[in-house]
Amino acid sequence: MDIALVRSRWRAVLAMFAVLPWGLGLPLAALTIGLDAVGGQPDVLGTAMAVAAGAASFATVPAQVQTVRALLSRPRLTLETDALAIHDPVFLPKGARIARERIAEADRLDWKDAEVSFRIGYDTTELTPFREPLNVEVRLRGDHGFASARRLHRGTWIWRLARRSDRSPQFPVPGDRYRRIRIRARHPVDALTALTEWVTSSAAPDAGHPPHGTAGEPY
Repeated sequence: MDIALVRSRWRAVLAMFAVLPWGLGLPLAALTIGLDAVGGQPDVLGTAMAVAAGAASFATVPAQVQTVRALLSRPRLTLETDALAIHDPVFLPKGARIARERIAEADRLDWKDAEVSFRIGYDTTELTPFREPLNVEVRLRGDHGFASARRLHRGTWIWRLARRSDRSPQFPVPGDRYRRIRIRARHPVDALTALTEWVTSSAAPDAGHPPHGTAGEPY
């Protein structure tokens, strides 16, 4: 059974256009150097500036890829028989699995609560690159790390810039360990019901017969 997650598309588009100008540095650098070579009149200062612009552009390529990935990806949770699987290519290129016995409970979040919307402990991770309303929290027994999470040099540094300075960007980071996972489910009530039933029942829900007449579509 899949639980569909959503994230703000307009924020992803805004982030993409924010880094787009940096991406123009590489082709402009190549064009400048090429024109100098064709003209036979090398401009040392112009070439140096073009190389610098190209280097800056190349350094932002991972961030540009990240913004496109945030716009196109379809993150989700999968309730497997023995584990909770997380599929989110923005942060977890290989996905992640948390053993079922390590899931304690799930609860609904109220984004109007200041403790939820403005303050966050370092034992909590949020499966979103943005500061946006999250509606479900999965609580673990003990802590859990995401060793395969993307590192800052793989482009996730862009999401630190996308959040307000008064709020720690607690998306999954390699080396950190978490006891709470916050998500933004497409249908939070159904998602919370499915998670609660999955945690408390002796067997995972039958993927072929999801409750509440959802006709097999992700929650």
